[in-house]
Formats: sequence, structure tokens, C-alpha cells
Amino acid sequence: MKKFILISSVIIISLALLFTGCVAPPVSGLPNTVKTKLDTAIANWNTLYGTNVQADTAWTYEGTIDSTAELDTILDAILSADSAWLPDVDISDPSSATASLLDNVTGLDAQTISDWEDLVESLIQTGMHLVTIDWQKGTDTFTTICVTDDTDIIYDNMLSNAVMVEIKSKAKCFDYKISWLWGSERGRILVYLDCVCVEGQLVACLHTCTAYMSFGDAKVNCKVTKTEDCCYLDYSWAWATPLVTISVQTDNFTLQTSGIGSSGQGSGSCFCCCEEVVVD
Repeated sequence: MKKFILISSVIIISLALLFTGCVAPPVSGLPNTVKTKLDTAIANWNTLYGTNVQADTAWTYEGTIDSTAELDTILDAILSADSAWLPDVDISDPSSATASLLDNVTGLDAQTISDWEDLVESLIQTGMHLVTIDWQKGTDTFTTICVTDDTDIIYDNMLSNAVMVEIKSKAKCFDYKISWLWGSERGRILVYLDCVCVEGQLVACLHTCTAYMSFGDAKVNCKVTKTEDCCYLDYSWAWATPLVTISVQTDNFTLQTSGIGSSGQGSGSCFCCCEEVVVD
């Protein structure tokens, strides 16, 4: 996408004029379904990650994207390094969450940034709704542009690059759910192990290791060891939003993340054994 040099404050201040001429933006033309999701997402950010950065719950509806020229301007405001604020979240320490201007982030390779730009551009279209959200980080204030359709939040630099996580069950091994801030499932990491036993003898170790994440990436590695009576499984996992990369460490098993956005990583193990059959 062709870049323009824009100052973020000017972009945000001019949004009302861009979409409504000299008339102030409507109070809200946003469908109720999306209003609920937006309010939920902001409330969840403030509850989970709001120690250092708080979102103003009084968001502003700006209208719709009515032309390709308006679309280009909005994309530039969202993606330009001098106006794009992004969360920096370590899921293991939510209270440390903060936000950084992309221009101030070091260590990101050009391909990672280009892939993120292409992904966002593929999501946002004319006819979609626009909302501006004000944020407070200490003495700094900034604004993000949230794009929605009639039913879902499509993209916001802060809200779309943060998640909620839940370990749902360890009954078989590891079940890790990744959700959007507004509640719906965004990804899953599942590790399953079971022993196949015949008359108390171990026949096979059945295992499944799967990972997926929309608007991001998730990976899992597994190793299974079989003994005479038991199955043992070691696993490592990681997930990341688009501006975070997942790499495999020198042991070819451990996963590590780096970049700006949100991510999680970890490892664990589980086992199952065959019970000895007691003959009366």
C-alpha cells in the first residue's frame, strides 16, 4: 500500500469532516449487536490489561467508509508507523500490559510488518462502520480507529491484538482456548493422549496435537515416549498476534515469541498407563 506522511492527531480530528462534511458525526448508527461487542471488548481490556493503559468507554461513532479514497485514508491512519498504537501484552503477566507506537518498536523485520499490513487491508472494505476510541497511557493519550461491519468488530489496533485465554480442561492433557476480547473463540491449542490397552497390556499410545488461531498464529510440538505400561507426552506451545513471530529454539522443540502485540508460550507433560488386570 502506498504510504502517506500523516500526523495521527490531524487524521483523527478530521474524521468527522471526512465522513459527514461540516455536520457532527451521528450519536451512533452502529447496530446494537456490534455495540454490545465493542462495549464488552473495551470492558475486558480495562479489566484484564488496564493497569497502565485504559480505554475510554465513551467511544464515538464516525459513520461509514463511503469511497475508496476514504478507505485509503483510513488504512493509512491505521497502519502508518507514526500513528499506529499497539498493545504489548505478556499473557502470563496481565498487569504489565502497555502500548507502544509502532514507530518506537525495534526488532521487527520488514516482512512481518508487510504481512500485517496486507492482512489488515484484506479485512477492511468500503461500507463498513467507523468508531474512534480514546486511550490513556499515563500522561499520553492516543486514539484508535475501530472498523466494524453490521455484526462484528473487523479490526482495531489495540482490541484486535489482545486476547483472553482459558485452560478449559486437563482431563486428557492440555486444552487451551484463545478468545477475542468480545468473547467468541479465536484459537485453540489441544493436546490429547490416551493409552490403548488390551487385558492390561499397553498396545499403543494415541495422541493428537493441534493448534490454530485466526488473525495470528499458534503452534504446538509434541514428543511421545512409550514404555512397557505407560505413555508419556511432552509438549511445547506458543501463540501470537500478527506482529509477533514464533520461533523454534535450538533444541528443535521449544517455542519462543518476539515482537509487539500479544503472545503466550509454555510447555508441559502428561502420561497415561494401563491398569493391571486382576484375575479372580
